[in-house]
Amino acid sequence: MSTAIRWDLAWRGALLCGVGAAILSAIPFVSLGCCLWMLGAGALCVSLYAKQMPGTLITPGMGMRVGALAGLIGFVVNAIVTTAAFVARRGSGELQQAMQEQMRKQIAGAPDPQVQQAMQRMMEWMNTPQGAATMILVVLIFMGVVFVLFTAAGGALGASMRSRRREFR
Repeated sequence: MSTAIRWDLAWRGALLCGVGAAILSAIPFVSLGCCLWMLGAGALCVSLYAKQMPGTLITPGMGMRVGALAGLIGFVVNAIVTTAAFVARRGSGELQQAMQEQMRKQIAGAPDPQVQQAMQRMMEWMNTPQGAATMILVVLIFMGVVFVLFTAAGGALGASMRSRRREFR
């Protein structure tokens, strides 16, 4: 029994599942289930890999690594779409207005004048090109971590479910 992953076979399923999770996570309303899509992508990726490797027991650790690959691919696709949407919305001013309105509400709700001043400075900074770039970078890092963790968890879960199914037979 080998615990080595045949990456030449694993990447195909990871590509399909990662792109699928990225697309589902980018569609309005459907994106509400983004964490489920990522978990499902990891589990499906393991299933596709197992079909290419009949008779091989896929451990949860192997499933986690294969799922993480799907998450990495999904993140890259989602990052491209998110960045393009951000740039398009920033040019129209729509996103900037929505963020400013939300920040104004937060500022008005803060009872401490020092907190209000700090939030006002932060809002002004976010309107600069450096602030916008920093904001999107933070969002992308967070999305990358979420994508990889959830698909890795889905991969481990998928591998665990497959091995239990084998025990019952």
